[in-house]
Amino acid sequence: MKKLLILFVLTVISCSCFASDPRVDAFYDRVIKIARESIGLKIVPAVNGKHFTSDCIGFVNYVYYKAGFDLYKAYGKGRGGVDTLYDGLVKYGFVYKEKQANPGDIVFFDNTYDIKGGRRWDNPLSHIGIIVGNGRFDTLVFIHFGNHGVEEGRLNLFYPYTYAVKLSDGDLYPINSYLRNDRGEGFSKKEYVAANFYKAFAHIRLKAVN
Repeated sequence: MKKLLILFVLTVISCSCFASDPRVDAFYDRVIKIARESIGLKIVPAVNGKHFTSDCIGFVNYVYYKAGFDLYKAYGKGRGGVDTLYDGLVKYGFVYKEKQANPGDIVFFDNTYDIKGGRRWDNPLSHIGIIVGNGRFDTLVFIHFGNHGVEEGRLNLFYPYTYAVKLSDGDLYPINSYLRNDRGEGFSKKEYVAANFYKAFAHIRLKAVN
């Protein structure tokens, strides 16, 4: 397994400007491959005796760990929790807010479910996924552990209130997945799509060493 060291960068850099290293690129290729191959899993599996929770944060940790990097040991202080990871990545300037992201990067969401109760949208950093590619109309494709296990989702920040685009043949092309169940909270249906829960992306600057 190739070793990866953290390259500490204390300024936020646009996702389009990240320097390329073939070994780091290979790492992110593994992240994408593992995430895609995980679609359909109902339980996040162990890796070499290391166990992960079967939820959104456990899935992201599993993918990165299997690809060769212990995300939570480096940034989560060894603990779980979307907010803990987010805070750790913010500390080193790895979190950014753009309308596009690099495949392999992490995406954070707010208010995807009612953690506190009360049917209010006051639950920051409630969900996380991994960007794996791009679809049509500048749509980002991400993979996450959702209500039915590991599944694909779509995120389009250019059309934040749009679930799908109607194509010339009449078919609908989804560009924003629904990320929260409507439990009579009084919001319109268009407000339950992924773009409205988007918090930020994170790109971890890694340096490969022999």
